[in-house]
Amino acid sequence: MMTRRSIACLILLLASSTSSLLLGADATTPLLQVPDGYTVEIAAPSSLIAHPLMADFDEQGRLYVAANSGQNLPRAELEKQLPNFVQRLEDVDGDGVFDKVTMFADKLTFPQGCLWHAGSLYVASSGAIWKFTDTNEDGVADQRVKLVGDFGYTGNAADIHGPFLGPEGRLYWCEGRHGHEIKDSAGALISKGKAARIFSSRLDGSDVQTYCAGGMDNPVEIIFTPAGEMLGTVNLMYARPRGDCLVHWQPGGVYPRTDFAEGLESEFIRTGDLLPEVHNFGHVAVSGLCRNPARDNSLFITQFNTNRIVRVDLQPSGSTLAVRNLEDFVVSTSEDFHPTDVLPAADGSLLVIDTGGWFRIGCPQSESAKPDIRGAIYRIRKTETSATPPATNDPQLALQAKIWTLRRSESPAALSEIAKLLQHPESTIRQTAARSLLDWPRSQETNALAPQLLTMLQNGEPSERRSAAQVLARWASDVPSIAPALLEALAHADNDRAIRHALVLGLIHSGQRDLLSQALLDQRVEVAGAAAIALEQLRRPQIDLASQDWLDIPAASLGKPLTPEQRHELLEREKNLATGDPLRGKQVFQSTKAACSKCHQIAGEGGQVGPDLTTIGRSRGRRDLLESILYPNATFARGFASYVVMTEEGQIFSGIILGESTKELHLGVDKENSVRIANNRIEEIRASDISIMPPDFHRDLSDQDLADLIAYLESRK
Repeated sequence: MMTRRSIACLILLLASSTSSLLLGADATTPLLQVPDGYTVEIAAPSSLIAHPLMADFDEQGRLYVAANSGQNLPRAELEKQLPNFVQRLEDVDGDGVFDKVTMFADKLTFPQGCLWHAGSLYVASSGAIWKFTDTNEDGVADQRVKLVGDFGYTGNAADIHGPFLGPEGRLYWCEGRHGHEIKDSAGALISKGKAARIFSSRLDGSDVQTYCAGGMDNPVEIIFTPAGEMLGTVNLMYARPRGDCLVHWQPGGVYPRTDFAEGLESEFIRTGDLLPEVHNFGHVAVSGLCRNPARDNSLFITQFNTNRIVRVDLQPSGSTLAVRNLEDFVVSTSEDFHPTDVLPAADGSLLVIDTGGWFRIGCPQSESAKPDIRGAIYRIRKTETSATPPATNDPQLALQAKIWTLRRSESPAALSEIAKLLQHPESTIRQTAARSLLDWPRSQETNALAPQLLTMLQNGEPSERRSAAQVLARWASDVPSIAPALLEALAHADNDRAIRHALVLGLIHSGQRDLLSQALLDQRVEVAGAAAIALEQLRRPQIDLASQDWLDIPAASLGKPLTPEQRHELLEREKNLATGDPLRGKQVFQSTKAACSKCHQIAGEGGQVGPDLTTIGRSRGRRDLLESILYPNATFARGFASYVVMTEEGQIFSGIILGESTKELHLGVDKENSVRIANNRIEEIRASDISIMPPDFHRDLSDQDLADLIAYLESRK
């Protein structure tokens, strides 16, 4: 079967070269800059489909597109109207342009991803994971099954995305930091919490597990390497300054945001410091990504705010990965080009999903919704290649694919084959074989492989050692000999944070308190420190899921839309804005008259009350910057919206939410001017329409000061 993931090996050979500016066939196509040797075409014009978000192919080359009606709606209205949908596109005449559209599934909340697999479409739509099946082949899903729910959401898109098919055959999906409560078929509570997570389940929605988690706002898309490693995009992994990241997700890992780390303590096992990212892009709003198997460890990642797709070439770094090279691949001259997904097609081309200009909830660039800008789907081709995609005959890739086929069979014969491949002469094959055992159903036969994995843990390459440690961590409670070996492995010279995380996690799972107590006296700091962390986690009181009482924090205010008079004034001020000087603008920014640097940080200098402006010129145009200065209450950057909190005693506090847990809410304008309020004291939380930014500070600036300030902010690319 050809799915989006399996056809990835057919992607065109994308290479670096001098860029050229090309215009698609449709008159409304924004200018797209791509490397020389490539062309940009319209694959689906805006007249056929509007506001597409994420997509996936079936084995016949039909494209299923999760799309939006062009409205920014809060949760209550989404559930009342059910305005969104999934459409199926077909290229009937085979000319490379989709020309037929069918409403495959309508009346959805907010679909943000879809996966075609085994004759059905799996969809993450705000609140739940669904399975849609077209049983009579008329292009319309006539069976709808809710597989997993319920997930919190507000309508700002920072909730569930996916699902994605893991190499072992499980469903995976991402969930933003809006809370969830999942029950099994018998109604028993199996998971409840507030933190963002990556979940997995069987195809029928059973056996829901947390793969990893963190305080970040919005993990979006994940992919799997041939070795089974999980990479993904995540927004607001850091808040001050904002950092949107590429992450190599580790099983059992706990990640930033650091300002919400205190809340993570009550939800997850901690193995030490929060785990790091592979790369922090800054304030770009990352979204979809796909692999480029024509280059080992090469990815394409969309950036909503900066109107581009970047290519990221990775290289081994310790047991994980680091960025070797990062460069633009697709760049638009239009601020209304907002790529949300990128995926390879079977003919070797690359599809780019542009959602258009409708989205504004929580998006710093989309200051006002532009539903008339409908977006489109573009196709990027390499001009030198024929229509036949390049063949791939890499024996290593073929053997890795065989390992995952064996894994999905779960037979004794398959396990025997995997055991042999643990001894393969190639390190990559050994690592893949070890990784395939991570979720293999436990038995005496799997336990018998522990000695081989322990040898790999001691003598393997760093990535092998990490994979072996991850599997052994899950087996440590059943095989007593594993824990002592994990303690010894902690003294290994090439341990990095990912390896150490897996080793400590195994010690915790082992539950061997006496062994860990003895290890506290070990002269090796790495061993004694890990034993202390493991013992601390084992001594934590058991958490009753049902008692996890998180505050019900309403969605942030969207701000006060500009009145017609304000809109007219804004356009007039923009039209008459003088020519500014960035150097003078920097002085204005730092002056006591404007006091911008008291609240905003640029290049590590300044306050942290408001959004970091180091690269604001990449994501905000002149009009947007001017609007934020003249009318700060018109829209709020995500994470900086204000709330009003009233206590049972009648006290009223206001500010932005700096952190939350099951015990207290951290509210204020910064850490020095903040208050911690016990949850049981809070009577009401209300989103405020008033920004913490003073509404009239610009009145102290001359017209030239304002022009200079705008010029300085525009220069911050």
